[in-house]
Amino acid sequence: MELRDLRLFVTVAKTGSITKAAEKLGYVQSNVTARIQHLENHLQTPLFYRHARGVTLTAQGDMLLKYAEQILYLARQA
Repeated sequence: MELRDLRLFVTVAKTGSITKAAEKLGYVQSNVTARIQHLENHLQTPLFYRHARGVTLTAQGDMLLKYAEQILYLARQA
């Protein structure tokens, strides 16, 4: 798991949309989708519920969001 993936995950979680997160980060949507799927495969759990209007966090995704925000904060402080 890389910091870049955690930043991407947090951005998707905060925007509620893979497309909006891609635009905000300057990535193509397919790359964001692939990185999220890679993260889900790595953790062996779904992080988002996908629906027509975007995404929402699963319980596991909500837990990861809390940790990811702490990790990114500590990385900035370091």
